Amino acid sequence: MPDPMDTLVEATEKAIAAATHLTPLDDGAVQALRALAYKIQSWDELLERIIEWTPADQKPPLPQNDNTSIPTYLKYCEQLGLTPMGRKRLELKQEAVSGKKAKLTALRGGKTA
Repeated sequence: MPDPMDTLVEATEKAIAAATHLTPLDDGAVQALRALAYKIQSWDELLERIIEWTPADQKPPLPQNDNTSIPTYLKYCEQLGLTPMGRKRLELKQEAVSGKKAKLTALRGGKTA
């Protein structure tokens, strides 16, 4: 069960560490996921500081809302097999590859390449 006190960066690191299916070919996508997690977490911290440092009699100068980082983060998670749907798709793909290999072996008369 995830720790509700984990930051997004910590939770992301735990998910990456637990994903034994990831290979060095995934390193670029993993680094992009880490960058997104840090950006999302930093955004919240930045907004808190802006509000904290703005005098009480002034409206805080809030930056434009970032409405793309979280959906992009979730898309990366799914593509890397770090969500339930992503893991299901990964399992289906692996089953399809295994089925093709079995058919090829049968066509070769039980001999592998």
